[in-house]
Amino acid sequence: MKWTKRMKRTALIMLIAVVAVIAGCQAVAGVDFNKVIVNSLKVDSAESKSTISLQLLTNKELIDELELPAQQQRLLTLVSNLKLQVNEAKVQDANHMSAKGALTLGDSSSIGYGLVIDGDSAIITLDGAKKPFVLDMTGTTALETLGMEAPADSSAKPASDETLTALGKKLIDQIGGYLVGTMPNPEGLSVVPAQASVNGETLTLAHVNVQLDATQVWAWAKDYLTKLQGDREGLRKLIVGVTDLLMEDPALLKAIVGDDSEEPIAKPTDEEINEIADSIIESIQSLTTVMKDTEKDKDFKKLVNKDSYVKADLYVDSKLDVRKTDVEVKFKPDASIFEDEGIPFEGVVLNVNQEMWNVNGTVVSDKVDAQTKKSAQPIEALAQKQGYEVLRMFDTKSTVYSLLRNDLHIGKQTVSLYVWDESNPPIITPAGVTLVPLREVANQLGASLTASNGKLTFYDPAKKTSIVLRKGNKQVLVNGKNQTWSFPVTAIGGTTYVAARDLAKALGTTIQWIGDSNSKYIFMMEREVS
Repeated sequence: MKWTKRMKRTALIMLIAVVAVIAGCQAVAGVDFNKVIVNSLKVDSAESKSTISLQLLTNKELIDELELPAQQQRLLTLVSNLKLQVNEAKVQDANHMSAKGALTLGDSSSIGYGLVIDGDSAIITLDGAKKPFVLDMTGTTALETLGMEAPADSSAKPASDETLTALGKKLIDQIGGYLVGTMPNPEGLSVVPAQASVNGETLTLAHVNVQLDATQVWAWAKDYLTKLQGDREGLRKLIVGVTDLLMEDPALLKAIVGDDSEEPIAKPTDEEINEIADSIIESIQSLTTVMKDTEKDKDFKKLVNKDSYVKADLYVDSKLDVRKTDVEVKFKPDASIFEDEGIPFEGVVLNVNQEMWNVNGTVVSDKVDAQTKKSAQPIEALAQKQGYEVLRMFDTKSTVYSLLRNDLHIGKQTVSLYVWDESNPPIITPAGVTLVPLREVANQLGASLTASNGKLTFYDPAKKTSIVLRKGNKQVLVNGKNQTWSFPVTAIGGTTYVAARDLAKALGTTIQWIGDSNSKYIFMMEREVS
């Protein structure tokens, strides 16, 4: 079988993706950056600790002018400063790892967490959670995650996650030298011997430092693309090397290109190789053209300026393994960019600090006992729960409970009914009584509505409230006590309606109409449940 247009396009995407992912530079001061990059991508086991922080630079004057409600100001404070600490991480292999640390939002207290990935599941613990959470990691291969399927040919060896990993390492070895060799050295790159502390141990390492502002990064990227664009023969050799690797595993190749036929895929001809190389060069040319056009935009210099930058310090050992990393990335465009849009931010700063030891050594990750696994709550089920149900999974005195309840208000429930809804609109009677569809209210609140022996029973698990009604009757039972409502339970077009104010009182919700002086179009019921 020949390489079809789809196969060529797939190969093109793969190669461009590799170009985009791999970054580095030529050897400086005796440090082979090609090897450093390759090593960093081929770490199978290690121990480490790290801190990742994200800070939004706020415009306090604009925030004051916007006069945000207190709840929105509080949320702004929380998301403006995020910090994830990994105090202990152990990577045993691709299927076994563990981590412990804390997450901090704004000025709130830290929320401790633990993570254990043990083959078929990931167990997550959170400070204040009554039970751990579990994420099922079985049943989906890496190919399926990428939207690919192994061919139906039973005689072919399945393309497993391990196969993909092995191929990935071969691809790194095959093309890393070419990409890094072509890549220009960033401006301001330096390498000096230095001592650094890694996990409490003082080591003599090669200190690699680079500082680039946004204008330098932009110029560097253009230079790199120009070099790739002019190296057709180098790209051609790269494609030949990649296709040779792919041809070694027919099953994996078929899965990648989406071919489920029994006919084997033939090795691409020289003409087809040339077509792929020309396609890559054409794509690079298009990207270069886009960059040049972007430079003509009136806001270009406001976005790509010297106030935005990347600073990186890498500490590399004699084996060319990265042992310590300190990276700071700042994006701060001209103030007018955000002000013109009424956005109360000036920019963002990302900091990443990491120390790594026992690289590719013997590492044993933490384990989880069978009883803990059995008691864990599936994370997938959280999406089906009401906010108050999630709240009740945590200790009321815990930091995470306070955050979820008082800051994020996940226990807030809102019923929204629209007058233009053809099936379940709110209705206003001639006497001015608002009626609401009972089942729709039950659905939006996570309550139940059942019928038996001529009675309707509305059960609200959030408040443990039971309401028993009869159609055509004003008399209802609320938690076993008789009440007389302002309007009889009424069926309209097959939908059961009740008086909104009476139902709201029984359920503990507020009610309001949203509209203008001439009309009302949305009826809302709200409450907060903890």
